[in-house]
Amino acid sequence: QSKEISFQLHEDLMKVLNELYTVMKTYHMYHAESISAESKLKEAEKQEEKQIGRSGDPVFHIRLEERHQRRSSVKKIEKMKEKRQAKYSENKLKSIKARNEYLLTLEATNASVFKYYIHDLSDLIDCCDLGYHASLNRALRTYLSAEYNLETSRHEGLDIIENAVDSLEPRSDKQRFMEMYPTAFCPPMKFEFQSHMGDEVCQVTAQQPVQAELMLRYQQLQSRLATLKIENEEVKKTTEATLQTIQDMVTIEDYDVSECFQHSRSTESVKSTVSETYLSKPSIAKRRANQQETEQFYFMV
Repeated sequence: QSKEISFQLHEDLMKVLNELYTVMKTYHMYHAESISAESKLKEAEKQEEKQIGRSGDPVFHIRLEERHQRRSSVKKIEKMKEKRQAKYSENKLKSIKARNEYLLTLEATNASVFKYYIHDLSDLIDCCDLGYHASLNRALRTYLSAEYNLETSRHEGLDIIENAVDSLEPRSDKQRFMEMYPTAFCPPMKFEFQSHMGDEVCQVTAQQPVQAELMLRYQQLQSRLATLKIENEEVKKTTEATLQTIQDMVTIEDYDVSECFQHSRSTESVKSTVSETYLSKPSIAKRRANQQETEQFYFMV
């Protein structure tokens, strides 16, 4: 189940990265169109200025037919300029919207990558090795209890093992493991805004054409974040309570077998005692069933 969740997290992360690439390409395309439209508009303005300069020549030197042609040419240039002005405004608005979308997606992508490397990977490791340290602790303490009562001359060696058991710590072991493989568990550098062809604006802009749209989106995001916060708090409470229950189940201190090594008992008596008091307790099967059920619920949450 942890492996399936890991695959799902990878897929979600790739979707976010693909979305970032798509909106970045869209922004670059619209910005290029905006620059092209601006260039064409400036060219039309130059033609208009040039034509107006010609129109300022003394009219008595110009024939009536030529004067009519000049007026017609001026009107055509003015009409072309109006079209290019409208096209430039349209492309400029598209470029602004695309840049805003890119910046918002960029921030969301960086947050998703940070969450994956800082929180998700750590939680997955916790799921994979949940109970391992407690089980190892119990097994080694059982071994220590038997050895201490069986052969007192081995106390020095057993003390070393006991110190090692006392040093078992899930958090420090996980931290050491993650530090051993930094390329897999350390978050990469944040994605930086890639400006396009001299565009120096690197933050969301709320110019008049998109201000209302941004405000609406901001309100929607705020509402969604509030809902997610409530949901996450409830899930967090449930998982913490379930995790604590599992921890209580796997940290039972049932490793003391000193009663099996009384001096007056024979080997057969020891075997009988172990069978009656430790290995064949009816509650063990029930406890394991409850633990599996609780673990299943923890994964489902």
